[in-house]
Amino acid sequence: MKPEELFSKEVLLWRYVRALACLLLLQVVAPMAVCNLYHTVVAQGVWNPVTIVSNLVTSCIYPTKLMRLVVPAVCFVLLARVHIKSYAVSAWVPLNRWEKWRRILSLTVLFRSGLIMIACALLANFYTSLAHPDFPFFLRACMPGDIMCLKRKTLIMFMGVYMGYHYSYKYFMANGNVVTPAPAHPRKLQLIKASLSLQNLRDACNTYGASKLSFLFAICFYMAVAIAISLMYGGTWQEWLVIFDLSLMMMTMLATVLLAISLALFSQVFHIFITEPVEIPVATEEDSNPEADGCSWRLCHALSSSGLLQLLAFYDLKSLAASDPRNFARRSQVFTISQPGGHPRNWLGIVNPSLNLIRKFCERLRKHNCPESLPKVSPVPAGTGFAPTDVNKNEVAKLPQVPLKERLINVIMGLKRFPIFGYFLSDLPDSTNRSIFAEGLPVIWAIQALGDLTAASFTEDKYGVVQRNIPDILMAFTQLQKVVDGLGRVTLARRAGTGESLPAELQLRKALRFSLRSALYTITTTFGHTVLEMQVSCECQNKLLSYLEFKEG
Repeated sequence: MKPEELFSKEVLLWRYVRALACLLLLQVVAPMAVCNLYHTVVAQGVWNPVTIVSNLVTSCIYPTKLMRLVVPAVCFVLLARVHIKSYAVSAWVPLNRWEKWRRILSLTVLFRSGLIMIACALLANFYTSLAHPDFPFFLRACMPGDIMCLKRKTLIMFMGVYMGYHYSYKYFMANGNVVTPAPAHPRKLQLIKASLSLQNLRDACNTYGASKLSFLFAICFYMAVAIAISLMYGGTWQEWLVIFDLSLMMMTMLATVLLAISLALFSQVFHIFITEPVEIPVATEEDSNPEADGCSWRLCHALSSSGLLQLLAFYDLKSLAASDPRNFARRSQVFTISQPGGHPRNWLGIVNPSLNLIRKFCERLRKHNCPESLPKVSPVPAGTGFAPTDVNKNEVAKLPQVPLKERLINVIMGLKRFPIFGYFLSDLPDSTNRSIFAEGLPVIWAIQALGDLTAASFTEDKYGVVQRNIPDILMAFTQLQKVVDGLGRVTLARRAGTGESLPAELQLRKALRFSLRSALYTITTTFGHTVLEMQVSCECQNKLLSYLEFKEG
């Protein structure tokens, strides 16, 4: 079985189940129990423990009460299903405005956003009916002639749809679906408690449309639409004045705030469970011949995979390479050799995928920013190809066939000359570089891991398995640093005067520069001037000399 399939079936599946169970316990069972306890003890004045427990059990078994448990459970299952299918490990950077609109109007995004809005509407109705016994639940019809009941229900559900719209837009368009392993991963309960801080709750209300200004805008929009529909069907606008009730407004605002907190907690819990670090074995006892088995559950195969498994694998590699006494047993496996044979398979299984990732990342940056430095492809000499010839064996000039895809690209490029098409089709400032740096997190961890492992080999590598690859590591680091430092700082910097924080891709660019310098300083200070005796290029030697003289900063 391939590592991706094994990870999906054995690890991710159970993480989804545990996250969903934790969410149902925190956001469905616990609120129902607290509200039932409040109505029993405070409202009814009953202090008998047997009565309290029987009321709690009855609220979960009685059919009409059971539906209150089933409906929010289904809503959270829908939300979890959307998150499972839509999470990403790198930020999405649109290259132009048309790409942004194409993502907004795609059927997948529209369908999943609709599911989120429906789930949020039902959850808003559930939380309101749970806190206010007189408020009608979604499955319970209003009494005939009770116009206020219907208007209350539609208002609360509209606010739920409004909150779901904000949440889905942030999730799909503002990179809310990006999952990243936490730098420090204590117990899950501590992370959940930290996510419920006052600042995080205030940010959640402002992000998901529960702020004061957004609440007033939603109420005004709802009233305008409701009055317009009422006038279309022969009604009067005065009948909607019953909405302006102080208790109803307070209950609606409280419901929107609680729903925003619930959505923020849901996203945080899902993120905590899905990005839980996984410890992948460097080598197993059954790996007598690892080259013959390319699909076993080992670190070298996980590093060569993609998606979340690759991200967690490089995070595990970074933790393994750190100078922590708890990682000494695992780190010692990296420097071992096979017996018999004496092959450094564990080290090669780590260094080769890491260097390949770093070199591909450097090649993408170089291809976009300095294509003149790429090696030129030599033309095919005459007579060696399959050019058509006449009866005298003379080559006949024939125009090359242009593929249909290239024709469409040329047509689109031609439309950029017109202002209206150029607005949508022109590339956004430095969008290509930003999309490349958005995928730089595993590269950063690979650099940190290789730097720490190389420095640790000075004292822990008894067989010298790392020594032959140190020149390749130094060359890859210096080449990547040259390309990153050569990029323009004006287009990649934050605009002056804006109070917004740096986007994720620009933060990754800064982290990449710091990790490169830190890794090179770690290696040069550990090995000293002996790094100048390694077989590297003159440009790399000059860069290493500046590190030895502490001129890089």
